Amino acid sequence: MHLISLFLDLLLVVAGIVAFLARPQIGGELSRGLRVLTIGVLVLGFGHLIETVLFALFQLEPSLNEIIHRLIIAVGFVFVIAGFFTMRRAFDE
Repeated sequence: MHLISLFLDLLLVVAGIVAFLARPQIGGELSRGLRVLTIGVLVLGFGHLIETVLFALFQLEPSLNEIIHRLIIAVGFVFVIAGFFTMRRAFDE
């Protein structure tokens, strides 16, 4: 089961990298917003991978591992939201 989780986590990270590389190369605030947003997607993918690795390598207490995971995911969502706000400014101008 751990191998399946690891595979799926790696898939999420790869999807985040692909999303970052596939973003349109436009200019201005819209471009900055998309970059920040896709960095957030990458953080979300890495958050899941980090959770799996921490549990597998360090045998952290499950509740501590879950708290660390949720904090990393929260940071990812902050990036996603910041990216949307940045893109919104591009349309407000």
